[in-house]
Amino acid sequence: EIADILSEEEEDTFDVKECCTKCQQRFCSIRALRRRFPITTWLPHYSLADLKGDVIAGVTVALTVIPQGLALAALAGLPQQYGLYTAFMGCFMYVIFGSCKDLTIGPTAIMSIIVSEHVHVGGITYSVLLTFLCGSIQLLMGILNLGFLINFISAPVISGFTSAAAITIATTQLKGIFGLSFSSEGFIDTLHHLFDNISSTNIADMLLGFCSVILLVIIKHFKDRKFSEDSTLSSAVRKVLEITWMIIATARNALLVLICGGVAAILLAYNYKPFTLTKDVPPGLPGFHPPAFSYYDNSSNATLHKNFIDICKDLGSGIIIIPLLSLLEAIAIAKAFSKGKKLDATQEMIALGICNVMGSFVSAYPATGSFSRTAINNNTGVRTPLGGLFTGGTVILALAVLAPFFKYIPNATLSAMIFTAVLYMVHYQDVIVMWRSNKPDLLPWGVTFVFSFILGLEYGIILGVAIAMIMLLYTTARPKVNSSIKQTSEGFNYLFVKPDRTVLFPSAEYFRTKVTKAFPSKNTTLDDELCTVVIDGEYLTEIDYTMAVGVKNMIETFRKDDVITIFTNLKPSIIRTLQGTRPSVFHYCRSIDQVQSVIDRYAKTQDENEDASGEEKKSNFPHNYPTTNSFQPLIGEGGTDLVDEEENQDGVDKEANQIVEIPNSSVC
Repeated sequence: EIADILSEEEEDTFDVKECCTKCQQRFCSIRALRRRFPITTWLPHYSLADLKGDVIAGVTVALTVIPQGLALAALAGLPQQYGLYTAFMGCFMYVIFGSCKDLTIGPTAIMSIIVSEHVHVGGITYSVLLTFLCGSIQLLMGILNLGFLINFISAPVISGFTSAAAITIATTQLKGIFGLSFSSEGFIDTLHHLFDNISSTNIADMLLGFCSVILLVIIKHFKDRKFSEDSTLSSAVRKVLEITWMIIATARNALLVLICGGVAAILLAYNYKPFTLTKDVPPGLPGFHPPAFSYYDNSSNATLHKNFIDICKDLGSGIIIIPLLSLLEAIAIAKAFSKGKKLDATQEMIALGICNVMGSFVSAYPATGSFSRTAINNNTGVRTPLGGLFTGGTVILALAVLAPFFKYIPNATLSAMIFTAVLYMVHYQDVIVMWRSNKPDLLPWGVTFVFSFILGLEYGIILGVAIAMIMLLYTTARPKVNSSIKQTSEGFNYLFVKPDRTVLFPSAEYFRTKVTKAFPSKNTTLDDELCTVVIDGEYLTEIDYTMAVGVKNMIETFRKDDVITIFTNLKPSIIRTLQGTRPSVFHYCRSIDQVQSVIDRYAKTQDENEDASGEEKKSNFPHNYPTTNSFQPLIGEGGTDLVDEEENQDGVDKEANQIVEIPNSSVC
């Protein structure tokens, strides 16, 4: 009986006391405090062994991020010290709020190239305010548990965007490698200016840049090589050499900067300056103050003033795209290094949001997780997130002490570092895998990749996400509806329909059309007239109002054509939804076996009634439906009760419990 079926799934009742208890447990408990401040879980158990591992890893990562920060700031179009400003505050905040011990927060190539588009418009003011807005949005998303939005950026879109960004970044670094000086925006404009100014190439810069790229590629290729077991060297010597090589490979960027800077300084001492050097970096730490929410430009004859609303209009889609990409990059890296452990994505959003909000107070531009530095952190044996404290401390030390010496670093060396790093971000192998596995995924990949060059990275990823969403909606709107003509054990035909997924409003009309077209044509020969449709809802998890109304209309249309619709394997919630549309009749059986049994019984009864009355057969089921306000069993057209009198009094076949009919006036 329908009432019995619906009773299997009672709706949850709202209990104010229970709701308040759950809120207290989730937000105002010791467990919630530890979840939102992960430092409280590992700090009480901190040991000297943890301290040793964190110091080594933290300092090693700092030796990598210092030269990278200088180069990435130039990529972002900012003074080079801003790369180091971005490198320390995130490390400090992540110690308190971060849940992944390996993840390092700081400047990255993708964030730098995206921020550069806004730096060209509003300079440092725009980049710092963008950091604050980025962090605020990330923090809000974490508080509201909106991390699922990131899942709508599909893997092909990410791959196409990353590859396009890598090529764009590599192209921008050719200017430094060739020793050229020009301003450009975007991939095409950079190529145009590069070829226009190629005749002004600085040969010394070019040679230094090429040698730096080759050296970094070779070291990276052989960084994991070790001596074979049958080596003639003793184990002690092999161990010393392997450790030495590991240090060189890990700190290759810092060593390259030291060597090239030393050579440039020596040549400069003899009044010889063959290389283009970086600009002076002012020593000391940035001031701690909130970002400016208005923009003043006195460089031109007329003073230009923009308020906060005007700045937001200039930033445009970057306000949304940059926080999402930053979260996506950080969470993906954290998952990769979580080693199968459950990652609290919500906490990572909160942590990254706080890192960027606090970073804006020290003039940082948007930061996120760095894969290369996270890998170094992991390989050097970091034990807890406290390693970030030593990374940030070393960066601050470099700002305070080493800043005057940064002016000796050749631009070609920094450009070579970034160029080499992004070479491995071009995911050409993803195209091959998509071609072999699912060719339609090449469409969002190609759209993202191509339009990132034509329109810019932000618009490229927006178009890619839009195409991926359209493909997703089309797939949702076009479920596979399996249909076939089947026979019961007694030889009576019926149409069996089974959708392969949930059918909601985008696919409601499509489902109805597929069921209607599944009927055989009139010239098809069958043993008996096909007038029963069985819809199996095994894979239906829910239906909405549009689908429910569509099903009701389909039932009514079939009924006018002397076709009966029977449902089976429906969840109680779906029955409740269908019942809410008040169909004139609703047939439901618990299983296919019961469906066939009912079809056989009524078909036989129908044949017997027609043989007795001599009337033409019209349908397997009667049309004289009861009109009472209670559930009734079906009764044959000739007035023959198909169930025992005792069963009829209860309104259900107790033995089979097979089928129930809901009149239009039924109340359940």
